Amino acid sequence: MANNPRAIDARVREAHQRAYMSVPTLAEKIPGVTEIGVQLSFMLPSGQPHSSPHKRIFLPDMQAFFEIHCPDRDCMGGGFDLAPAIQAATRPKKAETTGTMQCQGAKGRTPCEISLRYNVDARRD
Repeated sequence: MANNPRAIDARVREAHQRAYMSVPTLAEKIPGVTEIGVQLSFMLPSGQPHSSPHKRIFLPDMQAFFEIHCPDRDCMGGGFDLAPAIQAATRPKKAETTGTMQCQGAKGRTPCEISLRYNVDARRD
């Protein structure tokens, strides 16, 4: 029986949902932070944008889940974990962090080449 890509996607989505529900809220994980704004820009190796830049806002009552899916539908096992960037931006006397990450997924046997440029802005009480 051949692998059904949709069945694999359903299992990945289910695992992602369980991981999301298992983390504490932002208020529990990082007390005193009232808002975290994350600007995201996905880029191809040529430097061209892969998709439109966008911003995500995290508020105290939201889950402190900072994993971002790779925007390439053909990428398997990829994505970006912004937790270290969030931690850096929420340290005392720090309010902003900027950086770039490379997707760790693959398209078949070829590594995914999408990178993420991010800017994290944290606001405190």
